[in-house]
Amino acid sequence: MSEPTSGRRSDWKRFLLVAALPGLPLLLLLLLGKGMRHEFGNLEYFSPSGDRITTPINARRLPEFNLIDQHGQNVTRDDLFGNFWLVSFMTTDTFTTPHLATMTRQLLWANWRYRDEPDVGLLCFTLDANHDTPDRLQSYVKQNERYNRFPDKWKFLTGDQSVINRLISDDLGVPRDSTDRFNMATLLLVDDRGYVRQKYLASSEHEIGDAVEDIALLKKRKLEAQKANRERLERPPLPYLGPRDVLHSGSDTPDTLYHSIPKFALTDQNNREYSHRNTEGKVLLVDAFFTTCPTICPVISSQLARVHDRIAIDGLGDKVAIISHTVDPNRDTPERLRQYADRIGADPELWTFLTGPEEDLYPLLQEGYLLTALASDTAAGGFFHSDQILIIDQDKHIRGTYDGTKTSEVDQMLEDVYQLIAQTETLKTSTQ
Repeated sequence: MSEPTSGRRSDWKRFLLVAALPGLPLLLLLLLGKGMRHEFGNLEYFSPSGDRITTPINARRLPEFNLIDQHGQNVTRDDLFGNFWLVSFMTTDTFTTPHLATMTRQLLWANWRYRDEPDVGLLCFTLDANHDTPDRLQSYVKQNERYNRFPDKWKFLTGDQSVINRLISDDLGVPRDSTDRFNMATLLLVDDRGYVRQKYLASSEHEIGDAVEDIALLKKRKLEAQKANRERLERPPLPYLGPRDVLHSGSDTPDTLYHSIPKFALTDQNNREYSHRNTEGKVLLVDAFFTTCPTICPVISSQLARVHDRIAIDGLGDKVAIISHTVDPNRDTPERLRQYADRIGADPELWTFLTGPEEDLYPLLQEGYLLTALASDTAAGGFFHSDQILIIDQDKHIRGTYDGTKTSEVDQMLEDVYQLIAQTETLKTSTQ
């Protein structure tokens, strides 16, 4: 006796439903992908050649300039820091740019989304300074930003056209249409430190939507960093480490009571003198290594490279210095140190590799930083040295020591660096 037809159909439907279930998440990702693209991602930077890179080291950035806005006021690059900008290149002359209405409509879309947020704005560079006088620009901007809650969220800059042209082509690398110099459909997203983070086609509504999402992502990252800093301010200060000075004034201040790093003058990877004067006001990350080390040095250098990139991305290169001291100065010449630094992608403004006479290096490492550093016939590579990375504060006191071969400890070190910077800056602000 055959199975009823209705039963077979019911089983077949159940089979299709079960088979389809695993594909539902994928379908949702495809349908919602545009909106979810930024949920876990991050925006990279652009190299001078236009390639995408992960850190802002040598990345494209708004150059220094001095131009005039629609109010006739001078505007420099530094005046723009702290805000996020969607940047366009255009002129308000409707005779030469019949597509002006389209460009304006696209910009207004992004402007409307962030009309109530003071740290997001539109930045326009004129393509026709002869036509775009401050008065004409003021009329254009006033008409289009009337819905904004905050003033001056839309800046239109004019000035020397040759300077603006160099800024567009040479510094920002934006292509020009050789047949129509007023037709520039490229938009740039510039972050709160002036770095170019993304490019868009102005005529594409889809890409304008991406720009709105990208701005939200950058703002989210900034808010997360601000929240993390507030939490750091609530933590207990880092301890002072190392033996106490034998001689002190009897004061209870750390400057007189705790071990301090001595003054020094050595030679860096660029064969220049590098001394304690170069480190003034900075938190130092210090380690000992040598370029031919067959064991722990490559691991520590790899961990420091990760720290180096994070510090660069977070814009703290002016507050932190990484200093690696060789324990093999006879072979680790400045040239060899430079080759080593280049191989691991170290920015010389952030990460310094030092060599010098043994009589200067070893006392600094052993007595100044309290690290182990000595030649050894039994050690791999001929030298025995600490696997520790130290945090030295702005007053030259040791505030932390971490195993440079362990990711978890290096992660904690980086967090402690950020805590030290946050607490120190807050203390300075409160005492001013």
